Amino acid sequence: MLYTCGHKIPDSDSIIGAPDDLKDANLIGIADHHKLGGLITSAPLEVWIRPVGCSNTVIKEMFDYHNIAIPADIAGAMMCAILSDTVIFKSPTCTKIDTKACKELASIAGIEDYKALGMEMFKVKSQVEGVPTRELVMRDYKNFDMYGKKVGIGQLEVVDLSIFDSVKDDLLADIKKLKEEDGNDTVLLVLTDIIAMGSQILVATNSPEIVEKAWDVKIENDQFWLKGCLSRKKQVVPFLEPAYK
Repeated sequence: MLYTCGHKIPDSDSIIGAPDDLKDANLIGIADHHKLGGLITSAPLEVWIRPVGCSNTVIKEMFDYHNIAIPADIAGAMMCAILSDTVIFKSPTCTKIDTKACKELASIAGIEDYKALGMEMFKVKSQVEGVPTRELVMRDYKNFDMYGKKVGIGQLEVVDLSIFDSVKDDLLADIKKLKEEDGNDTVLLVLTDIIAMGSQILVATNSPEIVEKAWDVKIENDQFWLKGCLSRKKQVVPFLEPAYK
């Protein structure tokens, strides 16, 4: 069993995409920054859910609340998580609380130019050559229940969309295959350019009219461009889900 005693879950409060034995877990706490996801527990638990850009911002607040010092190496990892989740503070999910937490964690970790480190992180994340196609699709992939329809949305963040030129056809073919394998109505792969500040959306769907209605766009060659789109949580899911209603 994965869960054999009391556990706290970070970065999720949803039953969708959770381990199969989550239902048997003795959950005693959640630290998250997502919308409520239907998780039900048999007993009261400690819950920290905040509308911020990263769960590690919430965890930083938990450390502070309990007056526990954060080790330098842990602080560095938490700082990197915030930089990644907020796209170096560019994402619409980013708040002043995130930037403050990141600066404080950088100080603890002894890192002066944390924004430069963040850019180096995204350069590493931009490396796709030699990576199996399915691994790229699933790198940051989540399933959602949208009014009874199963919808999968993956996201890849890079510093230049041209990185995908040689693999885009393979990515599109694979999300079509994944849609059939998982019985999804729709699978989207959001290819985000953090410099150009927008995303190319690859589409595999049984309901193209719903996807087009969500953003008032026209799907051409199984894809479309969303200017300014950096966040799945704020700029993809909240538009697509009501279109299924």
